[in-house]
Parts: sequence; C-alpha cells; structure tokens
Amino acid sequence: MKGYEFAAASGKNQDVNVVRRDFFAAKPIGNIRYGQYYMFQRGVTKWLYIDYNDIVWAYRRLEDVHSRLGRETEGQELHSLMIVTKEKKRIGISVDSEDNALKGLYMIQQRNVFVDIGFAKEKEDRYL
Repeated sequence: MKGYEFAAASGKNQDVNVVRRDFFAAKPIGNIRYGQYYMFQRGVTKWLYIDYNDIVWAYRRLEDVHSRLGRETEGQELHSLMIVTKEKKRIGISVDSEDNALKGLYMIQQRNVFVDIGFAKEKEDRYL
C-alpha cells in the first residue's frame, strides 16, 4: 500500500493505519472520497483528510466563472464545498458539479448528525 501519503487538513493527525483503511474503503464522488470516518481530497503531494467530527458547518458555494476571471463566459459555474471546523478553520474543496456538491453535503450529514448544513449570513458570526 505504498504511494499514498496522508495529512490532516484540520484537527490533529490520526493513526495512519486507520486513515489508510478508511481511504481504501471510501466512496468516491467526483474528486472527493467519503470514508466512514474521514473525507479525503487530493492535495499537491498527499491526500488531505478531514475528520467528520471536526466539522461544525458545511455549505455549497457557487461562483460564476466570469466573475472570477473578469470576463463573461456563459454557462460556466464553479461549485465548492465549504467546510468549517471546530477550530474555526474554513476549507474550500472544489467539486465538479452541483450534484456532487449536494451528494457530498448529504454524506457529511450522514456521518456527523450535529453538523450545520447550508449557508446563512448569521452562521458566519456563529462559526467563524
């Protein structure tokens, strides 16, 4: 099982053997893998993982490409999952479609029933 390295994106590092087992059993949805205990995203050199129990707030963010690039591009949208942890760390994970973002939020909620799902301006004051 060489070739896979892991790093905690939030919280503390977990037992690498538990993380590795969860990674290989994880369900891939788009570019994110959802395990029983952790969600994984590919980093530059390692797979970054987030413990579901560290997540307090999660929401989908939608951005038009033309607003980001400064020119109009019709029909182009960027979808992201925004994760906020107990340590008030905000993590943005790019996803390839609205459907995968919604499936991701569902998977997070299934594994942490205490997570607050959905964006509201008042939640920023509470969680950040």
